[in-house]
Amino acid sequence: MEAPSRRERRKAETRSRLLGAARSLFASEGYDATRPQDIARAADLAIGTFYVHFPDKRAAFLAFTEAASQELMERVRARIGDARGFEVRLLRSLEAIVAFSDENPGVLAAAFADEAVLAADLPSGVSLRDRLAQSLAKGLREGMRQRELRRDYDPTVVAYAIVGLVQQGLRFGANARISRAALLENLVRFCARALVAPPPRRARKESL
Repeated sequence: MEAPSRRERRKAETRSRLLGAARSLFASEGYDATRPQDIARAADLAIGTFYVHFPDKRAAFLAFTEAASQELMERVRARIGDARGFEVRLLRSLEAIVAFSDENPGVLAAAFADEAVLAADLPSGVSLRDRLAQSLAKGLREGMRQRELRRDYDPTVVAYAIVGLVQQGLRFGANARISRAALLENLVRFCARALVAPPPRRARKESL
């Protein structure tokens, strides 16, 4: 594979500067209050340069969401590692999400707002909420296949419900000043009680 030319490197660097500025502004000011000229100014570039890389603010926002989603999902996968058991995997996933949120103030809140601010024509599967839910649904299907989890529900529906539950739970916990450990323990225990399959009847008898 040929090394990128100087022109290609400069173009990539310029796009990276714009994305960095967009990330900062979307996280601190929100989607509605951020304008293309604000992004260009924060990146110390001309407004025309912005339009070379993005046709409009929406495109810049989608690029920001894509980058944040990929970064978060890499964190989640690394934190889960080879962990076994639904409760452990879910706890590690939540720990990774919380750590990312702490290290990147405002980024998750901005990325989660995408469907509200971009209207109904947002392409399916591109939002951060979609990516988290689809990843969780994949894990739920695997748990069902291995008979670790109950199989009398739709894993996709439940995955989206869990993402919403976690989002609201974390918001409430922060406002109510509930300890992070207690908050995550409650969320994981609630989900586990609803989803983990009971042991086989024979195994229950033998344990008595």
